[in-house]
Amino acid sequence: MTSSNNGAVSEELDEIDGQIADIFRALSNGFQKFEKIKDANRQSRQLEELTGKMRECKRLIKEYDREVKELEYTVDAGTVKTLNEKKQSMVKELNSYVALKKQ
Repeated sequence: MTSSNNGAVSEELDEIDGQIADIFRALSNGFQKFEKIKDANRQSRQLEELTGKMRECKRLIKEYDREVKELEYTVDAGTVKTLNEKKQSMVKELNSYVALKKQ
């Protein structure tokens, strides 16, 4: 439970977290652009691109979850709880983009 242990352990999580945050930014921008596109072909391409990003995000969230599960025995329960809450928040955000896509 030393801070150096946490630091080393969370590097992987930080990296995944950063990648997920980048994708969420790209999705947010992508959906804003999508609303302005009038051409059906361009809309279709934009939607495909956004769908790919969502798929990548889902994969990263699963990877994040695996990392958290591996950490469960090396970090305190409070840290695990925080990481799981963060994961739930990521899932909610991703689901909000999936809902937007369906509209």
